[in-house]
Amino acid sequence: MPNKMPTLIFDFDGTIADTHHYIVQISNRLSKEFNYLKITPEEVELLKDHTVQEVIQHLKVPWLKIPAIVARAKEEFYNGIRNVEPIEGLADVLRAIKGAGIHIGILSSNAIENIQHFLKDHDLDFFDFIESTSKIWGKNISLKKMIEHLHLSKDDVIYIGDEIRDVEAAQKIDIRVAAVTWGYNSGAALEKRNPDFLINTPQELFKLCPHDSLAVNNQIQ
Repeated sequence: MPNKMPTLIFDFDGTIADTHHYIVQISNRLSKEFNYLKITPEEVELLKDHTVQEVIQHLKVPWLKIPAIVARAKEEFYNGIRNVEPIEGLADVLRAIKGAGIHIGILSSNAIENIQHFLKDHDLDFFDFIESTSKIWGKNISLKKMIEHLHLSKDDVIYIGDEIRDVEAAQKIDIRVAAVTWGYNSGAALEKRNPDFLINTPQELFKLCPHDSLAVNNQIQ
């Protein structure tokens, strides 16, 4: 990385918050109400190699009901927000990165209220900006609007996410993307999409920091 300070934009679910198994539970609770298949314990890891569209087809989710399902899922998430923890080891890394003066934000399809509650509960309410998007597959549009609204240079932005759709969204608007392997999609599936960075542990996020700020890494080792 060059020495110029980047702006790091994080996804939330699966990237910051350890929500994967909780989201599976919510999906299964809503399956009867919206008439689609449950995810079996055997499928949880197998589905990590598939895109969201492929999972939706596999579970026979009615396409027209997806907006209603997403809305209900956000409500369910709020009800259990107190039980969700940050990805292990990530909180200290985020504090160190913020302490180095790096601009950080969040763009997520989760509700801003859910994100703010989570961040406050875990003493992580220091992000420079938080935005929510209702777009499931058009995240590139929301990313582009956010960058323009904040008057950011695309060359300085790195989007950090845990899903294939996060990688594809960043690539569509020609910004760098870091794919983390601890969330929704598997490392193998993410690597096939050729992200600029493949991040296997929270500490590897320091790869995204300027060289002269990497001394911050020593603060948490």
